[in-house]
Amino acid sequence: MRKWFHIVLLFLLAVSCGPRKISRDDMERIMTDILVQDQQIKQDRNLKKQADTSLVYEGILNSYGYDTDDFLYSLEYYLSDPSRMEKIMGDVAEKLEAETKVVAGEIEREQWKARFMRIYAQRPDTTLPRPRVRAADTLSVRFDADSVWFHHPTDTL
Repeated sequence: MRKWFHIVLLFLLAVSCGPRKISRDDMERIMTDILVQDQQIKQDRNLKKQADTSLVYEGILNSYGYDTDDFLYSLEYYLSDPSRMEKIMGDVAEKLEAETKVVAGEIEREQWKARFMRIYAQRPDTTLPRPRVRAADTLSVRFDADSVWFHHPTDTL
């Protein structure tokens, strides 16, 4: 009996010490995060100079509870059947397109808001007093050689 216990224990240790296959759903999420991170690095010149992608990927993998060995093992597994990997990358592309549409909508709303605020800031100040309206029969008009004067009897000249 003790012999079987040691054999099972050795088997469990051997299995637990080797790389694990990443589930399909986690692989999609990881690939999505890797592609987004790659794009951010490509767009930022300072990050491009400083970034060691293996360290960046390690952080992404750690956030899902995996390491580089697990990722490489899983990548090899999924690449062994190209149609399976194609399906995963197709789903990744769909997720990224959906996120792109959401972000584009948010950007469009922010731009509209900024345009509206610029227009609103340029509007005339409505706190100024309104001009007084006078009756037409009390208004006198005087014509000079180069101008026209409108005068109300209560106004001082």
